[in-house]
Amino acid sequence: MTDLISPDYHLALYALWVSLQVVAGLFIADFVSGVLHWMQDRYGGPKWPIVGPLVRATIRHHKKPRRMITRSFMQRNAPTFFISALFLAAFAALGWINVMTLTGVIVGAFANEFHNWSHRKPSENGPVITWFQDKGLIIAPLEHARHHRDGKNSHFCAVTGWMNAPLERVRFWRRLEALIRVFAKERPRRDPTVRRRPVFA
Repeated sequence: MTDLISPDYHLALYALWVSLQVVAGLFIADFVSGVLHWMQDRYGGPKWPIVGPLVRATIRHHKKPRRMITRSFMQRNAPTFFISALFLAAFAALGWINVMTLTGVIVGAFANEFHNWSHRKPSENGPVITWFQDKGLIIAPLEHARHHRDGKNSHFCAVTGWMNAPLERVRFWRRLEALIRVFAKERPRRDPTVRRRPVFA
């Protein structure tokens, strides 16, 4: 029976399967970027060992968001390259190497570069990057600007931004922070760049 199915049909099914894995990998990369961004923004202290420099970088970035575009490519991306290498090693050890995981790891490795582009002007990014941003294929400046408004405590995903809306709709980060507060007795770090709202009697 399978002999009656044309090779083009098999090729189309394979292309569809690969495409679905690529899209799934992009969703995963976006979500993981959000988790890491959330952890860096909300927990730890500037004087903590290991994570302290990342926390200080976050605070500086929230004060002057466009400062990151002046840093070198490796300064921006070395941490995500390292994290992606750890993910790749774990997937390899578990035998989970496939199109989806490779897409997630490779795209995720450049998460901070996509983040960097979202802070640049179209004239600085050029037509190709701007086209990808306009089509919603990578995080766009307006989408990422939602994170830098108000309390800087939402819209953490910074690869494509696809996961931001559904996660905010279910209050994912707030619920996760509530669980941590209950079970670990740890509250989110107050961002010094966020003004405290006045309390009226």
